[in-house]
Amino acid sequence: MTMRKIRFIHTADLHIDTPFKGLGHLPEPVFNIVKDSTFRSFEKLVTLAIENQVDFLVISGDLYDGANRSLKAQLFLKNQFQRLQDQMIDIFVIHGNHDHLDGEYIKLKWPDNVHFFSSREPEMFPFEKEGKVLAHLYGYSYPKQAVTENISAKYRKLEGPPFHIALLHGSIGGNTDHQTYAPFILQELQAQPFDYWALGHIHKREVLSHHPYVIYPGNIQGLNRKESGPKGCYLVEMNEVDTSLNFLDTSTVRWESESLSIGKTDTMDDLIHQINLVKEKLRTTGVNTILSIELSGESPVLKSLNEHDTLDDLMDHLHEGEETEEPFVWVNRITVEPVITEYINELGESHFMKEIFNVFEQLDKSDPVLETLLKHKKAKKFLDDESLGDQEIVEEAKRLLIESIALQSER
Repeated sequence: MTMRKIRFIHTADLHIDTPFKGLGHLPEPVFNIVKDSTFRSFEKLVTLAIENQVDFLVISGDLYDGANRSLKAQLFLKNQFQRLQDQMIDIFVIHGNHDHLDGEYIKLKWPDNVHFFSSREPEMFPFEKEGKVLAHLYGYSYPKQAVTENISAKYRKLEGPPFHIALLHGSIGGNTDHQTYAPFILQELQAQPFDYWALGHIHKREVLSHHPYVIYPGNIQGLNRKESGPKGCYLVEMNEVDTSLNFLDTSTVRWESESLSIGKTDTMDDLIHQINLVKEKLRTTGVNTILSIELSGESPVLKSLNEHDTLDDLMDHLHEGEETEEPFVWVNRITVEPVITEYINELGESHFMKEIFNVFEQLDKSDPVLETLLKHKKAKKFLDDESLGDQEIVEEAKRLLIESIALQSER
């Protein structure tokens, strides 16, 4: 008797048409590649699905970046789904908190290979191959943004085929790193009679369990500097005995961070050389890269970066000709650790600085008093960084102020 098997790609969190706010300072050729990256990454994923001759594709929510999805994004997905239809590859889709079904958008007719799960109750779609049902797929789409109940508890296995795959967009109950939607308890998922839980929502690749498989593939394209490294999907092969997972990289643009200790770096030429070595190492990956660099160490070069416009001049030098490179490695951020830590710590504890910090805590970015400040190119770039939370902005402002006062006092 021939062993039954299936091969599929598990993906989630496409976030097609992400606007990438806060990156308008990038030169147009670089920004256009970044802005288009979610489209190109999914296009790459579809090509990988065809090349690997998968039976079907599962998408576990957040196809679009917003519920009011653009016609451009929908037509793009329709064209990519048609590519899969032409290869007789099915697609099983749930909607998540970003692309919930309560948004305003133009309704399209989708290819026959696309199966959207209901937003009323979890439902099942069968997968057939050569006239035989090989798998049942189960899923639930968000009817609105905030789904706070444990939807996974409502999933019910329907007997029949050898493989049972459940799609779920949600997070482990109690996880404070992300907004909690459709919270689940891992042990409860493990206790349910499914072979594979195809999760979405968390933008980090993670295997929560092998028995059964409970998997986050992460997103297909990093959206900010906190979502660093390779991004992609899982190629899953299942037979009646075993399951194998292979990660497939779909990144069009990678976000990377590098820490450089330059305590023994005596000249600006040496620092530029070290940064260029990092850039060339990343360029060998063949993927466009947005790079953040943190410099540390007791070096006079670090002190000089905080004087006048030296850091801006360095950034301009590192950017020369980069926008025409293929792939590009764009240094988007250089941070400098304080070079006189003890003094800074002491200053930060002073009564005067604590009073200033109290003012920081009460700042409102919409206050007209701050309008002139926020028009400054450095402030605008910093405050537009969507990877930073409000508290991180306050903490960074504190650090820069203390460091500036400390450096001035040394002169």
